[in-house]
Amino acid sequence: MAESKAPAKPRITAEQRKDWRNLPLADWNTLTVMTQIIDLNRERYGANPYIPTAGGYRYEQGVIKRALTLYGEGPLRETIERAFAEHRVTAQYPQLTAGFLITYMLPRIMAQVLAEGKRKERAESAEEIAEYL
Repeated sequence: MAESKAPAKPRITAEQRKDWRNLPLADWNTLTVMTQIIDLNRERYGANPYIPTAGGYRYEQGVIKRALTLYGEGPLRETIERAFAEHRVTAQYPQLTAGFLITYMLPRIMAQVLAEGKRKERAESAEEIAEYL
């Protein structure tokens, strides 16, 4: 008996992965997050070109990959958006690098994002239970 296979999901190109505003979270990867950070630096601080932390792009890609694996795409995106909303650049540090954001800002902001997510889940569960009663 022949096995029926689901149609293969179309391959996402690098250009599509860079479209972080329109790409579904399920399709995000390190390139998507890096592009988001570079774009937000250019838009908010006029930082062009983007200059990575002393560890370079490989270091930043590593910390992004680790954060994606640990927390997921949605919480990481929310954390990055909050970090840019609160961060103030200085003459000495004219941009917000991925390395700094994830190493120093993520632990505090991510805790808030995850706690809010848990509260939202509990509220939704309570609403569902109330509907059945």
